[in-house]
Amino acid sequence: MTRSWIAVLASLLLVPTAYAESCGWPAQDALESVVRVTSDDGSHASGVVIGDNRVLTAAHAIDEQYQSYVRIGDRLYPAHVALVDRSKDLAILEVAKLDILPIRLGDGDLSGSAKVWAVGFPRAESKTTSTGSFKVKAATDGALHTTAPIDSGQSGGGLISCEQGEHVLAGMLRGFAAYVNGDEYIKIRNHSVSVASTDIRNFIGEWERTRNN
Repeated sequence: MTRSWIAVLASLLLVPTAYAESCGWPAQDALESVVRVTSDDGSHASGVVIGDNRVLTAAHAIDEQYQSYVRIGDRLYPAHVALVDRSKDLAILEVAKLDILPIRLGDGDLSGSAKVWAVGFPRAESKTTSTGSFKVKAATDGALHTTAPIDSGQSGGGLISCEQGEHVLAGMLRGFAAYVNGDEYIKIRNHSVSVASTDIRNFIGEWERTRNN
C-alpha cells in the first residue's frame, strides 16, 4: 500500500522440500480472489477473499478510525474490521456481499524452491501478477521470503503457490525487503516478504473461536 511496510532482513532458516510443483500460471478464479482495499483516509492496499464475504488484508493497511472498503471494479463495498493482529500484520474484513470465490489456504508452508506468484494492486493501479520462487523462512518471525517482486499497494495481496496440482494461498504479502544505509532504507530488488499460511490459519482459527464465544 502507499504507507508501505519495510522488511529488514534478520536471521533466516531454510526448510525442507514438501510438495512438487505441477501448476502453470494461476487460473482466473485464483487471481480474482485478490481484491483492492481502500479507506476513507486515502490509503490503498490489497486483500484476498478467503471465505464467504471475508477478506484477509494487512493490518498496517487498516486504521479503525476510518471506514474501509473492498473495491471491485468501480464499485465500493463497505467493510467491517472483524479482527486485527498487529504483531502478525493480519486483519480480516467482513463485507455484506461479495460474489467472488475464495481461494483455499495452503495446508503447509512453502519449502524447497517452490514457484510462487505475488498478486496485488501496486500503487493503487491495475492488478499485477509477478512470479518468483521461495527463498527462506525467517527464524525470528516465520515470514516467507521469495523472489517475486512487489511494490507499494500490494500489501495484503496474495502469495499463490501450487499444492498437489491446485493453486492455493501460500501467504499474504506484507512488503518488500530492504536494508539500512545510513538513514535510508534501500529496497532489495526481487525480494518480497509474506505472512506464512500457518500463521494465517492460526489467525483465522482465533477469529472463529471469538465468533463462537
